[in-house]
Parts: sequence; structure tokens; C-alpha cells
Amino acid sequence: MTYRIHLTGAAEQGVWMGFRRLALVCEGGGQRGIFTAGVLDAFLAEGFFPFQLMIGTSAGAQNLSAYACGQLGYARHVIRRYSTRKEFYNPLRFMRGGHLIDLDWFLDTAAREYPLDLERAMLRLAGRELYMCASRSDTLVTDFLRVDRHGWLPSIKASSAVPMFYRGGVTLGGVCYWDGGVSDALPVKAAHERGADLIVVVRTLPVGHTESAPRPVVHLPQGGRLRAAAEVVNRHKAAYREAQAFIESPPAGVRVMELAPLQALRSHALGSSLAAMEQDYATGRACGRQFMARYAWRLCQKEADTRIVSA
Repeated sequence: MTYRIHLTGAAEQGVWMGFRRLALVCEGGGQRGIFTAGVLDAFLAEGFFPFQLMIGTSAGAQNLSAYACGQLGYARHVIRRYSTRKEFYNPLRFMRGGHLIDLDWFLDTAAREYPLDLERAMLRLAGRELYMCASRSDTLVTDFLRVDRHGWLPSIKASSAVPMFYRGGVTLGGVCYWDGGVSDALPVKAAHERGADLIVVVRTLPVGHTESAPRPVVHLPQGGRLRAAAEVVNRHKAAYREAQAFIESPPAGVRVMELAPLQALRSHALGSSLAAMEQDYATGRACGRQFMARYAWRLCQKEADTRIVSA
């Protein structure tokens, strides 16, 4: 087995797993997000859409968009077809001062050739919440963008705008945003703060992965690019370590279910082969099917009469 489904928090009570609010959190990771695509496609294949709260960062936000639309296979197709094109990922263009990743081309082309069914998504999201994490470039604080306020594709773009790789960031409502992974790559605490007491987390980094401790930047000059880059890295590391600690030891009354690869995926954030991505998709699909077999039927909402929550 090349993946793990792990439960942390209070011990299980009998067969059923009760909750008051069920959340789904999806990590980013660029092309590694094809593992998440496999997990969510396994959910879609069974019509499994019980989550009252969904939060995604970067590639996680893109995957949640396809999941909300109910479009099985969409994320896999988009990652394979568009993220491998030189129009999207071009190191030579980056060396000449352009974007390393052209999110404008990526999102515009996908929207034209293979659009999301956004009308269906809004119907499926009735009574639910979906947020996309983005980091304010001025404060490195996380904003949780709602598609009904900022628009669907602009929110995805803001959540995916990796500093330096997509130059300039994305401005929404007068605020410039960077990739949500800068400030909250694993927004499990945000899910808890919004009332979730059972949180399903789909990871794209291996089980037990954590970040090294942030390093002091006091020796770097104020306002310099090196200092700014160091602050971005430190903010990411600190947030990731906090999220990992939350997953390993959640607050009383909170459970976290972690779906993650056991070892590093064959895919990378960028520049992955089609064969590597296909294998990682298959691993994610198997992980999702295993979750469905072991846990989906056990979920029950404490305040509801029914013991099974389904779409």
C-alpha cells in the first residue's frame, strides 16, 4: 500500500463516527495535486458529497472546484493536458523576466476548451461553504476567498499565484494576493475555527512531512528582495508546522482524518512526466476508494436523524 488513511483525535465511539460539522481540506502542491484529483474522483464516482465546509489551497482549490462541480475526471485532465504545456511552464521565459507559470494562459485556455460547470457547482454548494486560501502580499496573512464574492477563476488564480513564479500576484478588491501556501498550506485550523469537528485532510506530501524551523532574518536589510523572500519562506514553514501539530494532536472533541501518500509522490510541483502523474492519480484513486470502503458509511451527523450523510 502506497498511501495512508489515519485518524487523530478522540477515540472512535462504536461503529459510527459522529460529527456536528464535516470539513474537507485539500493541500496544494502543483502537479502533485493529481493525487488529490484521484481521491476526489473516487468520491465523485460514489456520489459522495457530504462536506458542509471545504477549504483548498492552490492546487487544492483547483481540485475542490472540480469536486464542487461534480465533474469526475476534470482535474486529472486539466493537470495532464495544460500544466505540461510550455505556454504554462517555461523556465526560459522566466529567465527573460516573464512568468515561470502563466496562470492567465492556464485558466483562460481551460475555461475556453474544457470549462467548469459553475452553474451546477452553485446548486451543489447550496447550504455549504467553499473557501480558497490566498496570502496577502503586504502582510502574509491568509484571506479565505469566497467565489460568490470574488469570482471563481479570479479566486483560483489568487490562491495559486506562487510568489516570483507568477510575477506581480493577483489583485482582488484592491488587495494583492499570493499563493495560499505561503501562509496556510494546510488550513485545518481554519476549518476548526469555522466549526468543523471532523476534518478530512487530503495531503500531497508524504506522511509525517513537516518543515524545518524558521530562520531569523534580522541580518538581512529591510526592504530587500532577499529579506522579503526569507520572510515568505519563514511564514510558510511556521504555518506548516502549526498545521502539522494540529493534525497530530487536535483540540478536544475534534477528529482529523489524514489521506496522504506514504512516500514522496513521483510527480513534482512542476515538470513532471505524464507517467509519474498517472501513477500518482491511480494511488490517489485507490486511497479514495479505501476511504469510501472503510469510513464513508460510518459517518453520522449528531444533530440529524439519519446515520449516513451523502450527496
